[in-house]
Amino acid sequence: MGSKAAMVVFAETEPRRVFRDSVVIDRAKSQHLAEMVLGVASQEISLLALDLAVWPDSGVVCAASLPGYEVVCSRELARRQPSELTELISQLASGRDAYAVFMHSAEDWAAFAVWSDGHLLRSLSMSPDSGVIEDVGERLPFEVPFWEGGHSVRSEAGYSLPFHPIDFGNEALREFFGFILEGREDESCVDPEEVDIPAFRAV
Repeated sequence: MGSKAAMVVFAETEPRRVFRDSVVIDRAKSQHLAEMVLGVASQEISLLALDLAVWPDSGVVCAASLPGYEVVCSRELARRQPSELTELISQLASGRDAYAVFMHSAEDWAAFAVWSDGHLLRSLSMSPDSGVIEDVGERLPFEVPFWEGGHSVRSEAGYSLPFHPIDFGNEALREFFGFILEGREDESCVDPEEVDIPAFRAV
């Protein structure tokens, strides 16, 4: 499957603890969140493990309303320029901070973004074919080792970026949400196969 993700988390506190602190999903609020993204009434169709929920089928929204957090995953949210989502994120966030990670390993493309109080603080998007697509705001601490050569691509001569976007995207998942799809897990990571997210489709 590779690493594919289109995930946004709205958080009142530290987002990295979203799947550690929260165990009870409010199904009614989750459905309402999915319907805000879909724009129409929906029905729950299944539960998906997190590693699948982060990239659901087209037309499906995976959503979970948890104490202190809301999670929404939809491939229709994935933007090569995450700044394009600012208006929608502002509506959904209701004053909370928002964190997004998007990536598709078949395209070697990854992006992430952070919003606070409806304003975009940081956005980065890149792929080897397009280069740096969007670079807004100041770099976050977890980015620094990548930009300073700590994850350089030594095995591919002429690679157009200083590091693989998918490696970077998985590190963004770890930094923001406490799990990864590929790479080396550490003691802080939850197992995405053990977290279930409700999936909704338009009625």
